[in-house]
Amino acid sequence: MAGYQGRWKPCAEVNPDDLKWADAIVLWRVEFSDHVKTIIQVAHEYNVKIIFDTDDITFMPSLARTDIIDGIRTIGVSEERLEVFFHDNWRTMVNADLCFAPTHFLSQLMRAHRPLGYTVPNTYDTAALTLSRLAARKKRAFAETDIIRIGYPAGTPTHQRDFLRIVPTLTALMKTIPHLRLVLFRHKDTLSPTVIINEFPELSQVASQIEWRDLVDFPDLPAELARFDIAIAPLEAENIYCNAKSELKFFEAALAGVPSVVSPTHPYRECIEHGKTGMLAETPEEWHDALSQLIENAELRATLARNAYHSCLWHFGPQKQAKLLKSIFHSLENEEAATQEAEIQLARGTCPARNLPDIPPCTLLYEKDALITSDITVIITSYNYEDFLLEALESVRSQTIENLDLIVVDDGSSDSSVTLTREWMKRHSERFNRLILLKTSYNVGLGGARNCGVSWAESHYFLPLDADNRLLPEACTTLLAAMTPVTAYAYPIQQQFSSPAVHALLGEADYTPMRLKSGNYIDAMALIGKWAWAACGGYYVQRDAMGWEDYDLWCSMAEMGLQGTHVKQILAEYRVHSGSMTTGVTEKAEHKKKIVALLEKRHPWISLVQKETRTTR
Repeated sequence: MAGYQGRWKPCAEVNPDDLKWADAIVLWRVEFSDHVKTIIQVAHEYNVKIIFDTDDITFMPSLARTDIIDGIRTIGVSEERLEVFFHDNWRTMVNADLCFAPTHFLSQLMRAHRPLGYTVPNTYDTAALTLSRLAARKKRAFAETDIIRIGYPAGTPTHQRDFLRIVPTLTALMKTIPHLRLVLFRHKDTLSPTVIINEFPELSQVASQIEWRDLVDFPDLPAELARFDIAIAPLEAENIYCNAKSELKFFEAALAGVPSVVSPTHPYRECIEHGKTGMLAETPEEWHDALSQLIENAELRATLARNAYHSCLWHFGPQKQAKLLKSIFHSLENEEAATQEAEIQLARGTCPARNLPDIPPCTLLYEKDALITSDITVIITSYNYEDFLLEALESVRSQTIENLDLIVVDDGSSDSSVTLTREWMKRHSERFNRLILLKTSYNVGLGGARNCGVSWAESHYFLPLDADNRLLPEACTTLLAAMTPVTAYAYPIQQQFSSPAVHALLGEADYTPMRLKSGNYIDAMALIGKWAWAACGGYYVQRDAMGWEDYDLWCSMAEMGLQGTHVKQILAEYRVHSGSMTTGVTEKAEHKKKIVALLEKRHPWISLVQKETRTTR
């Protein structure tokens, strides 16, 4: 995705042909040896950069003690052997050109030995995301109503002392809540557990409430995680070794629709907003309070899980990592490139998401889910548009793409839009993989209604369609073909229509981000990556931006360096009529004056050319 080719192989199998082919070699947790020494020497002769990468503190021999790393005693290795392993990792690291680590805490420790170091967060790929979201949907469709599962997805028995911290809390909760289950794991063949419960006698009192699951291969992991109602990751927050652990457990659970309670280590404090995207707990009282809240409140669990999912889409997503790696690898080419990329990296910082998308309250009125994966969700937002709504719906039904989802968000209409939509959905339910009808709790405005729809979308891409417009049959298929894994959105040309006839075209200009400086030239009808929507904090929801939400989103994407692309085909139809938002809201003099000031404040680099109202689009 970053534009580079890669090969993965055991270090012992690296040969001269690999060194001739490569521009950079990443050594992951590799112990120094004569073979490694030769690799580094030959690589430098070929001007190939050596990168040392690790996801734990594997380079500080002084930490190889059981009082710091409790896992030493459970993995069958001595302190002396681990000290040698750490020392040999350190030798590899100090002979490398630069270092990678998944957390800021770990990369900062590495810089004491090798000053050039980058934080490259752990990530997930598209397949893992797809499996995770499908698992979350299946959990929702077939969930048991009474059982609440707390899952501890340990893969090895190396965190006994960490787990000990919450055993009294878990035992107390399970004693008082009969429908509470603790999910632990074991090896399928040997039945050896990843948590040695013999070290925790208290758990014998609630043994009947412990649910043992077999360890699974990675493709089956999302389904196991989705069975949880709450995921936990207890760690010794004051322990330097634990503080280097990555956020992997948090984002794997989040993608599967599960909220987490974790210890407040440095990485978790950086990525979790307590009470919004997860819970941080250190003392027994904090663990008891956090778990109790989530056990008792299903709505809170759902909200935290949704927010965690949205926060992870960008921060741990492959698009962000591709952007980061592209900049790092380019900086290794020469001094000029290093200087250019340093400027970008310093300005960009950690390239965080803008904020969590604001999702107004809404009610689910109709749902059909065939539990099949689609690439695209069309999202229709409607407010008192019963006269046009059927045309919009039929244009979606007529799409040539086979697998398609449809979400309709009624934004507090007072006409018969809801009844009309529900009846239409029932008649045509077989056409779609998923059909969702939502109604906002009050008239939240276009941005809020769209955010509601996107939050329910389970596809990688969504296409917003206003209820008075129409898609041409090839729209979804053609726009999807124009997307790459790092393309944020693709927009087509649109044909205006009305009575009397108007035949002007919209969206004819090529994608050039700086063109947005003068004003918007991209309509809302574009295919958008959900990850890009999440990175920008979703659509702006305040009513003072009514009608300009799409322009605000395009400006945010430009600021984050997220690329759009133009599809030079007429794929949609834009209705011009007296009741449109453009006529009734956007181009009203007082509203436009306020919104121009708002947009220029939110995006100081823009300077709108057309600040006065206009009579036609």
